[in-house]
Amino acid sequence: MFQKKTLNYQDNNFDLDTYFLDPISDFDQEIKDPLAIIIPGGAFKFHSDREAQPIAMNFAAAGVHSVVFHYQLLKDDKSVFPLALQELATTLNWIKTQASSHQIDLDKILLVGFSAGGNIIANFNSLMTNKDTQRKIFPDDIEVMPYANIMGYSVVDMTIGWPPTMDDVKKISPDDKFWKPEESLTESGRPTFMWQTITDQTVPVKNSLLYANKMEELNIPFELHLFSSGPHGMSLATYQVQKPGGDHYLNHQASKWWELCLNWLKQINVLPTN
Repeated sequence: MFQKKTLNYQDNNFDLDTYFLDPISDFDQEIKDPLAIIIPGGAFKFHSDREAQPIAMNFAAAGVHSVVFHYQLLKDDKSVFPLALQELATTLNWIKTQASSHQIDLDKILLVGFSAGGNIIANFNSLMTNKDTQRKIFPDDIEVMPYANIMGYSVVDMTIGWPPTMDDVKKISPDDKFWKPEESLTESGRPTFMWQTITDQTVPVKNSLLYANKMEELNIPFELHLFSSGPHGMSLATYQVQKPGGDHYLNHQASKWWELCLNWLKQINVLPTN
């Protein structure tokens, strides 16, 4: 069931696309399903549709509710941070209010981000899972926290290749605490699945390696898959997300990330194993 929802944080409106699964009427008991908050990329200038509804449809087939999060972009003279994190916290609190009517398992909330959207996850996983830093950004309680993260070809450190200039970085956030979320990650960070291609010419693969290395130092569970070739922005890397008339985003090998991710979700008990 698809619906649009507009939320508000301190007079800033932002939109969600919700894909709630309908209950199966011939079940004799209530079944609560996980929920994925999908955070598309788009260089903080737009929200990529290729990394939104197609991902939600795949999650629906796996028995997972989805919400596509349309976060603050670089427009109207506003920076992305900290507002994107405040909007995400507001979204999590709203999801709690929907749990009963849509049979959401609040213990199995996932953050799923691509490219720039993954940078929002990296910052949330560092700053918002730590009570001390969270209160400085979002003074209210966050009543539902993510259980795990999924990050595809994500920007982590904004000083190592993307954005291309420091002027661009400062537009995204004039506050440098949002530039290198790997440095502020603590043991409170959530388990994370990551994937990228080594030949990514937009976001250097070093981003994924830096984040995995920091997670290993802190003993936070993670899984990292690096594929040998492929461009940036492949999404599912299948025909579903291929632009008409081309094959730029088709990549049979990299498309296996989705199956690998589902297997990981079974390993961490988000999805059933049978």
